[in-house]
Parts: sequence; C-alpha cells; structure tokens
Amino acid sequence: MQKRDHELTTVFHPYHSKASSAVEHRRRRIVALLHQYPQGLTAREIREVLGFSKDLAASALSGLFVRGVLHKRGHCYVLAACAEALEPSAQR
Repeated sequence: MQKRDHELTTVFHPYHSKASSAVEHRRRRIVALLHQYPQGLTAREIREVLGFSKDLAASALSGLFVRGVLHKRGHCYVLAACAEALEPSAQR
C-alpha cells in the first residue's frame, strides 16, 4: 500500500498539474500575441487568432488581468508595459 501511495503522490503532484500547465501555456500565447499588437486586441480577436474557445480565452485573460499583466483600453486588452508606454503622461 505504501508503494501505491508514493506512486499517486508523484503522478498527482499538487503544484504542477497538466491543467495548470495548459492554462499557463494559453496565457503565454496571449502575451506573445499582444506583444505584436501594442494597440491591443479585443477578446474576440484574441480567441479567433489563437483558436481558443470563449471560456478558455476568458479564463486566461482574466488571470492575466488580475495579475496586472494586462490592462483594458476600451474593449481591447493591452499589455501593461505597452499601456504605460502609450499613456500621454508617460511621454513627457
């Protein structure tokens, strides 16, 4: 029984699941895409370019927004660094 418990522990590592890897992969793809579009893209545009479902895109965008990686400008998502660079006060 102890061997089985050890095997389950290694297979189901609580800090690095396949699901969290998939989420992080989607987030990285969104960030990479937005680097190419400093003016930003709508959620729909991001979904269409990357081929994500509405729910998966919304989840990834929400996570990036909460972490401060993205900002919203109107209906578009922009990278936080790009948003700061495009603000009029940053160009003084």
